[in-house]
Amino acid sequence: MPYLPVYYHSLGHSGQAIGLLGAVKPITTFLVAPIWGIISDYMQNPNLILQLTFVTSFMFQSLLPLKNDVRFLVWVVFITAFFNAPVKSLIDSMVLNSLSEKDKGQYGKLRLWGQLGFGIGSSTVGYLMSRSASNIPSVQQSLQPSAERFVHDAMDIANEAGISAAATDTMTKTALQTLSDYLSSSVEMVLKVRGYKIAFLAHALLSLPVYVCLRIFQKYYSDSGRATISNQDKKGGEKGVNISEGLNLLFHNSDALLFFFLVFIVGTASGIIENFAYVRLREVGGTGKEMGVCRLVSSLAGAPMFWFSSPLTKMFGADQVLVVSLLSFMIRFLNYALMKNPYHALPAEAMRGITFAAFWSTGTVYAHNISPKGMSATMLLFMNAMYGGLGQSLGAIIGGKLQSIYGTTKTFLIAAGFDFVFICLVTVYLRYRGDSNFRNPIPIQSPDLKLK
Repeated sequence: MPYLPVYYHSLGHSGQAIGLLGAVKPITTFLVAPIWGIISDYMQNPNLILQLTFVTSFMFQSLLPLKNDVRFLVWVVFITAFFNAPVKSLIDSMVLNSLSEKDKGQYGKLRLWGQLGFGIGSSTVGYLMSRSASNIPSVQQSLQPSAERFVHDAMDIANEAGISAAATDTMTKTALQTLSDYLSSSVEMVLKVRGYKIAFLAHALLSLPVYVCLRIFQKYYSDSGRATISNQDKKGGEKGVNISEGLNLLFHNSDALLFFFLVFIVGTASGIIENFAYVRLREVGGTGKEMGVCRLVSSLAGAPMFWFSSPLTKMFGADQVLVVSLLSFMIRFLNYALMKNPYHALPAEAMRGITFAAFWSTGTVYAHNISPKGMSATMLLFMNAMYGGLGQSLGAIIGGKLQSIYGTTKTFLIAAGFDFVFICLVTVYLRYRGDSNFRNPIPIQSPDLKLK
């Protein structure tokens, strides 16, 4: 996934087109993620929604490299994003629901394995892309002859079967030989995949064990997670709130509104960097190898922060963690703008891993803890909608427009300036703000329940 913007750039698309393509997924996520959350909380069957959306989004994602036309890419990205929107947040919600109240703060220690997997996977793909040659026939060119030969051989088998029943042995041998030839040609086709298409192939192959893991987790969650929720409800003697009531409570809670607003600003900064950082890396001579190394450094740097995120959140509070995340984006903007060599991006990538780990683990646990009863999935999907949806889409559009007019370097300098001004304003506001529940979050309740 990190190489999609660079893949679009390699196809010859402009910065504005890259920004548009980068904005399609986030804005779609913003529009549909809360809806998926409401459906999941209403049905009380997140496993079904999770597996359905994961498989469907995987199928459409695999279609992306078939054409280079912007209109085709926009539609495929849109449909993929429509079904992929709830996947990450549903997993987060199910994991947190499976943990006891005592262990919920340890979420980061589980999430760090995803960070490490992301680093290893993306760095390996980057290395493979840098080793591949670009003049080898593509998937589309290799696929058609193999498929055509397979169809013709299958027709020959059918004809032989119709001639005589005595030809069974011959038909079997021909079928086995045809299958062997087809499998060999398929393996040969896979080995000939080059360039950025390696990333799509790796995504497809790795999605298969992911689905197996989801099926395994389904049994674990059914046995322990939902039982935990049931026991907590019996112990507390409280019923889940109505969905519309819960949303009404959310929009009338100042702490929650400030939290989601900060998440949105972090997402906007992220949208600029995620869509143009590697374009900038490519401008200074970076290849898939350097991009892979950057992702590995980012993931390795973020793993310890996931581990220690819980005590840091208790010490500083969710609001201050988000402000520090914004500060790190400003430093990263300057780093990317001023670098002259691909490896000059390593400090910014290390900072990315550290701050994302702190931001995501803190934000996820906080959103879960302030969720009204029975609305965990909705709240986490709303957080993802503000960060990966509205925020990143706006960042991609702004970044694309600035990059088309001023170039990548000036885009990062302008973004750093705006980031600095916003940090100053938010810091002043938080300093004079009254008490809040950012350090000790509790579920959002109506004023009547608080009085009781």
